[in-house]
Amino acid sequence: MKKAFAACIAASVLSVNAMAEQAFMAPLVKESVLLDVDASEYVVIVGERGHILISSDGETFEQVEVPTQSTLTATTIQGDNVWAVGHDAVILYSADRGKTWEIQNFEPDLQRPFLDVVFFNEQEGIAVGAYGLFYRTTDGGTTWKSERHASLLAPMDREYLEDIKEQDPDFYQQELNSILPHINRVTPQDGILYLAGEAGLLAYSENGGREWVRYEVDYTGSFFDIRPLDNETLLAVGLRGNMFVMRDDAWEYVNTCSTSTLNSVFVASDERVVAMGNNGMLVSAKRPLPVSEHDPYASTSRCEPAKGINTRQVDDKAALLNAVQFKGNTIAVSANGIKIMNLK
Repeated sequence: MKKAFAACIAASVLSVNAMAEQAFMAPLVKESVLLDVDASEYVVIVGERGHILISSDGETFEQVEVPTQSTLTATTIQGDNVWAVGHDAVILYSADRGKTWEIQNFEPDLQRPFLDVVFFNEQEGIAVGAYGLFYRTTDGGTTWKSERHASLLAPMDREYLEDIKEQDPDFYQQELNSILPHINRVTPQDGILYLAGEAGLLAYSENGGREWVRYEVDYTGSFFDIRPLDNETLLAVGLRGNMFVMRDDAWEYVNTCSTSTLNSVFVASDERVVAMGNNGMLVSAKRPLPVSEHDPYASTSRCEPAKGINTRQVDDKAALLNAVQFKGNTIAVSANGIKIMNLK
């Protein structure tokens, strides 16, 4: 999900009749704004105006009919089952590898988009998004229940809420609902969930997201992806080219000398990772990642990137949102559509 660019797309508040509307079948859909991609034995891509494309070979892509025109920001695959989420708090489901779709959730009056979706198996999953939006299902999406997680708040905000919780429980719930940060990405690995969000939010959960522990990191801007690189290393990327790595339980700054927002992390190999960003920016980092002194006020005009950091832009300078490896190809999605890239 998914992220800085996705969050900037204007949410269209549609009527309930939008549930019956079909996504526009666009002749140039492969060149439209596409926001997320996932792959297993097949590929699913989602984007603006309810666009969904599927592929079995990673080379030819077919747009399928979808019962919504809401922008779709994220998708996930479990076997033959696929879920997609997006604006208007929409959740879509397909039981046949993305060929046909139905709506599981649609709340335009909520005026909050989902930005990511993760399933742990074919029955249990979560969808997350703006202002702490957090829904859970235990029955494959037949029903979704809302949760609020105060543990995702910064310490000062948690203290403020605790002061009013005993005195006015209703006001506590109202305030919690209004000050929870955006959740931009949830990454599962080895039974642990890693979460990235706004206002310096990085957190992890060891019980499927029912309880969260917030990391301490010296940064108050938004993070858009967090990725485990091995058992001891985490990488997080976000606004204005900011990149942080955690080793030995401490987060340290990696100087990229780029000011383009970084939307996602692609693990290219055991030796290298690539962060994909706005303005077509690619930041390649050699492992182990080098760290630098964090100076948020440093000038970029005479900046020297950390050793092992290289940057380049794709030719069209379109925002890059996410990428997957499929049948030997790297399939990326961008503001200008699908890109087959060499990131290794």
